[in-house]
Amino acid sequence: MNFLKYGKGKTGRFSETSIFTDDKVEFANLNDEDSHPIAQIGSLYIWVESSKIAQQGRIKNMEQVKWDSLCIEINDYLEADETLDAALRQVVELHLQVGQENPTEREAAQNALKALLKGRDGTPFRRGQKSSVPASVRVAIDRICGVVNEANLAYYNHDGIISALSFKHTKSGGGLYEDADEFASAQTKKMRNKLSAMYRDGSWDGSVNSLLSSETTEE
Repeated sequence: MNFLKYGKGKTGRFSETSIFTDDKVEFANLNDEDSHPIAQIGSLYIWVESSKIAQQGRIKNMEQVKWDSLCIEINDYLEADETLDAALRQVVELHLQVGQENPTEREAAQNALKALLKGRDGTPFRRGQKSSVPASVRVAIDRICGVVNEANLAYYNHDGIISALSFKHTKSGGGLYEDADEFASAQTKKMRNKLSAMYRDGSWDGSVNSLLSSETTEE
């Protein structure tokens, strides 16, 4: 149980939160290894259990690890996406600097970074499970999938025959797709999974250029 302890003197153990005065407290002559005085007002000492101090330390460490991980992801993204506007890149780097130098501003910096980078190819701020591929590959996959999604929208909307002959996989419930968006999303997801698998098994190096050059060679 974590709680503040108040009392006169540097030793003693108390069972509940209270303010003790000279005539209401009897101190045991032993050291309380589970607590430490954190402040003194005259003869009044304020104690806190060491377990609480340790817990606060763990929370701070977790927050630091979370911030460090975010910085690594964003810096990898900045290095990978060469098309990112130079002015935007500077703003992102500034927010990273603010958060690095002022821990109390990290939440605001993270919110600002999310607003700036959300929805971009390869962004560290994405829905669902985090990608296990490097930022440069993530940027390439997002860029390719953007083309695939656009092409499938056009394909589905090209003629009513397409929508009448496009069926979902039985694992997805079967039947026709509700609209072009659902169809394009399904095809794009397949391509995303395929590209990730190709990178992991070494059949693709993760760059758009190598993908295009391999297609040219095969032709």
